Parts: sequence; C-alpha cells; structure tokens
Amino acid sequence: KMTIMISDLPHDLESEILARVPSKSLAKLQTTCKRWYTLFKDPKFVKMNNILRKASKEVMFLIDYRVYSIRVNRLRNRFRNKCIEYASIEFTGKITRLEDSKEVKLSRIFHCNGLILCCMEDFESLVVWNPCTGETMSIKPKSFYQWNDSYAFGCGNSESSCPNYKILRCSSYYCKNSEQRIFNCEIYDFSSDSWRVLAGVTWRIHCSDNVVSLKGNAYWIHFDREARHNVLLSFNFTTEVFVSMPLPDQSDYRHLDLLISVVKEEHLAVLHHVVGTFLTEMNVWLSNKISGAKEVSWSKFLVVSFDNFRLPRYSSEMTFWVDEENKVVVFCVRDMEGGDHFYIVGEGLHKQVYKVTEGSWIWPWLLSYVPSLCHIPKEV
Repeated sequence: KMTIMISDLPHDLESEILARVPSKSLAKLQTTCKRWYTLFKDPKFVKMNNILRKASKEVMFLIDYRVYSIRVNRLRNRFRNKCIEYASIEFTGKITRLEDSKEVKLSRIFHCNGLILCCMEDFESLVVWNPCTGETMSIKPKSFYQWNDSYAFGCGNSESSCPNYKILRCSSYYCKNSEQRIFNCEIYDFSSDSWRVLAGVTWRIHCSDNVVSLKGNAYWIHFDREARHNVLLSFNFTTEVFVSMPLPDQSDYRHLDLLISVVKEEHLAVLHHVVGTFLTEMNVWLSNKISGAKEVSWSKFLVVSFDNFRLPRYSSEMTFWVDEENKVVVFCVRDMEGGDHFYIVGEGLHKQVYKVTEGSWIWPWLLSYVPSLCHIPKEV
C-alpha cells in the first residue's frame, strides 16, 4: 500500500490544504521545512489562510499590566424541571511571546487583523506585536509620546494581500504663548516608517474613548458638540477621512454611558450602562455586517435586568465582550475602592466569575482577537 506524504502533493494543493489549518497551529509548523517557512510568510497565503481557516474565538484580557487569553464557558443543565445555568471564565494561558515579556508592562492594547498595538506602562514607547508568530516592532515617536495620547490602529486596503497598516495618534498640549490647548493628529505609516501631520482635522479621539478596529477602520463613540448628541465616529485608514454614523435609537445617552466592541470580526456592539450608579439595566445592540465605512444599522441583541442581582457601585470605566453564540456579555467594572469585578450576564443569567480586590491603576481591558500569520510590514 502506497503512502502519500503531504510533501508529495502539487504545491498548489498543498498550500490550499495548509491554508485551512488554524493560524496558531501553522505558527508551530513554520520551522518544519524551508518551503513552509517561506510559504507562511507569503502575503497571498496569509490572506488565503485568514479566509479559509476555522478562526478560533479568543479573548485577550489585559489586567495588572499583563495580557492573558481566556475562554468563556456557559452550560445549561435541567434538574427537576428546572434549568440550571453555569458560567465561568477560564484562564487558558498568559501570553508571553512578546520580547522581554517578563519586564514589559502594558497599559493599553489595540487589535487590527491579528496584530496588537501595545502602549507601554511608561507611555514612552509603542510596540506592534503578533502574538501568534511572536514578531514585534518598536514604533519611534516623531518627538516624544505623552501619557494622554490617544490611538487608533487600522489599515488601508484591508482586503488586499498587503494591507497598509497605520496608526492614528491624537495628542494635545498647553501652549503658554497663546494660552490655549493645542490639538494635534498624526498618522504613522508602516510603509514609510514615518509620522506625518494629519491636516484639517476637526474630529479627534479623547484619551478616555475606547477605540476598536473592524475591517481596517477605527470606530469609537463621540459626542458631537454642535449636534449635541452622540455619534459613531469612524476613521477610514484608506482615505484618511473621518465619517460620522448613527448610533442606536437612544443615542442621547451620556457619552460615558456608551461603550463599543467588536463581534466575530463582522459586527460592532454598543452597550449602554449608567456610570456611577447601581446598575439596574444593561442594553446591548449589534450592528449589521460592517464593510468599510458604509451604512450602519442596529438591532437589539440583549437586555439584562439587574433587579435581583446587585452590582457594586462603580466608577466611569467598563470593558465588555460579546459572545454571540452563547448570547452572553462578559464585562468588568471597578468599584469605588479600586477592586475589579468580572461578570457573565445573559437572559436569566447573572454571575460574578472573577474578582481582584486591589487592581492596578491601569484599567482592565477585554479584547476580541483572531490569531493570524500576518507579517508586520517594515520598510526595506
């Protein structure tokens, strides 16, 4: 009986088979032979792998300056004609492939197509990191970074095999001569390894805003001072233009009461909560499938009542992640004493699954992440 090895197959067929393997598994195989090592770095193969693989549903969890991967579990059992719910989060590993990970402390993370933009604790450096391959690259500032800088991470031509990754940086400083606060927006372009000023900007990102990336573009909640209501603000990294979009019906909520997240790399999720009070109700909407910066429509995904489940009174920050399949929301709030509380909630489900009595001054962060072999582009 003849045994056929994968290396005996035509290269095109071999590539198509390998492209269906999850990216994290391929990363472990890239040193198997020189041909595979070269293949896995080919942008066309990486794009095919991103399309054909069965993407694993992963969540990154930034807490106490470190990044972990977690898994969300929800089980239902019936006992004596009653449905009993079980829910938990499972720490599946500490992500340590970042160079010098023992010494590195992170303050914020942003995701775009498998790459993570990391802000360091000292606010003096930025690093782009692919957790799947371990590849990293430091981003040098034009002059210097500041603690109150705000960032968005995305890419132009996101559908091509060689997307053009970019970073939007919004900063401000007080000018003594004019006695005014000066706002500045810059773009870092990976293809040229340089920063440039983005002229004529009237929109901006605030330091407290949570910014997400989807299909290469950045999105965040913004209070339009002229219109006097909240909008969904997008930055298109291909055209480098800001686009204002509508939010769900009740967009007259306070700016701090709305949060945004990404679901399955296809949808945006908006969550409404009430800052600084005992939460009584949580509303979550999902958008239609997002393609570029086109029309956005919303549908109610989940309404969670807290009438019989009391949360601690918490300050302004919250982070959340939506599990669409299990129809639950994982979220974290910080109480007034500085403790962090993690919950899984859904229809008829309210459970605290993790608690940190004394959190660091860096807010915890939940981030939807899809592993990819994507290469960090560097200027040749």
